[in-house]
Amino acid sequence: MLPRYMRLIERIGTVERALGITLILYMVGAITVQVFTRYALGRPIAWVEESATYAFIWMSFVGASVGLKQGRHILIATFGAHLPSRLAAGLRALVWVLVLLTLVVLVVQGWKVMGVEGRSSTISLPIELPRSWFYSLPLTLSAASMILTALYLLLEDLPVIAGRPPARGLGGTAPGTEAVPL
Repeated sequence: MLPRYMRLIERIGTVERALGITLILYMVGAITVQVFTRYALGRPIAWVEESATYAFIWMSFVGASVGLKQGRHILIATFGAHLPSRLAAGLRALVWVLVLLTLVVLVVQGWKVMGVEGRSSTISLPIELPRSWFYSLPLTLSAASMILTALYLLLEDLPVIAGRPPARGLGGTAPGTEAVPL
C-alpha cells in the first residue's frame, strides 16, 4: 500500500512542479512586459503587477509543498542523528504528528477564511475574481498536499519504530538518511 501511496504523492509533486515552473515563467514574462511598457512606451499595463504578485503567492505555497516532498525544507538533525534508529524514528514520527496537526489547523482555518475573503475581489485584473483564489486557496491546497506527504512520511517511520527495516523514502532513500547532521 505504501508504494502506491508514494506514487500518488510523486504524481501530485509532478503537477506541483509543473505549476511552479509555469508560474515562474509567467512572472518573468509579465514583469518583462511591464518594464517594457512602463519605460519604453510610457504606458504600463495596470493589471500586470497584481497578477505577478498573485503568481508569486501561488508559487510560494506550491514550492513549500514541493519542498516537503523532496525533503528540501530546513532540517536540524543534531540530536536525532545520535539516537538509535528506533528512537530516532520515534522522534521523527512525533515531529510528523506535530506537522500534521499544524497543517490540519491551516486547512481548517484556510477554509473558514475563504468564505470571508471571497467577499472581496481583485483590484485591477481585467476580470473580477474573489481574492480568496489568491490568498487562502493556495494556502489551503498547499497545506492539504503537505498533509498527504507528512502522513506518508509518518507511515514510513512506523516499521522502524516496530523494529522492522525502513521503507524506501520519497527520494529513494531510507527515511532519516537524507539529513546531514549540523
